[in-house]
Amino acid sequence: MSANKVNTRPTLRVELPECPGQAPRPLCFADIFGNDNPVEMEIGCGKAKLLIARARSHIDRNFIGIDYIWKFIKIGHQRAEKRGLSNIRFIKAEARQVIGEFTPLESIAIFHIYFPDPWPKRRHQKRRLINSSFAELLHSRLEPNGRIEIATDDFDYFMAIQTAFAETVSLWSSIEQSIDQPLFEAEAKTNYELKFMAGGRMLHYLEVLK
Repeated sequence: MSANKVNTRPTLRVELPECPGQAPRPLCFADIFGNDNPVEMEIGCGKAKLLIARARSHIDRNFIGIDYIWKFIKIGHQRAEKRGLSNIRFIKAEARQVIGEFTPLESIAIFHIYFPDPWPKRRHQKRRLINSSFAELLHSRLEPNGRIEIATDDFDYFMAIQTAFAETVSLWSSIEQSIDQPLFEAEAKTNYELKFMAGGRMLHYLEVLK
């Protein structure tokens, strides 16, 4: 690139603002994307296979992928950039921090949470992402009539997820579950979903509507 040529492609990575000694400032999605389109957020997006598929087929929506493993985000970033997608962004951070500190109230149309770490050992289960307090946090960030899409291959974790939403049942207009039958966007699948399906694993799906 010559010294006089300007790269006009938008950066696809969002840096969280640092506010030493101050309360965190929520992100402004309209500024980030340059429009007021609905926003979907995938927690633990990995290489962003599903998110990129949705961004390509839903150009009237914006997409944010969160993951704390840079090597995965880098791959997703490169794939999105290669396809010239302007409606997708990536954040390298811990999900609770992004949602709790930087996501505005009632700003997300859909939360995607696919195959989160099940932390199967009993002494590690306190590290699981989804519990009743996290369900309440997601509710506060969802738009009216927004929804949460969840998938896991771990039956024990699925039971814990069900419990989390049962404990907050008054917040939700609908809670549906299925086995081996996606409740949302059946055509687009994550890398883990394809891997587990090929291996014959039983997959559990949950869809929650605000």
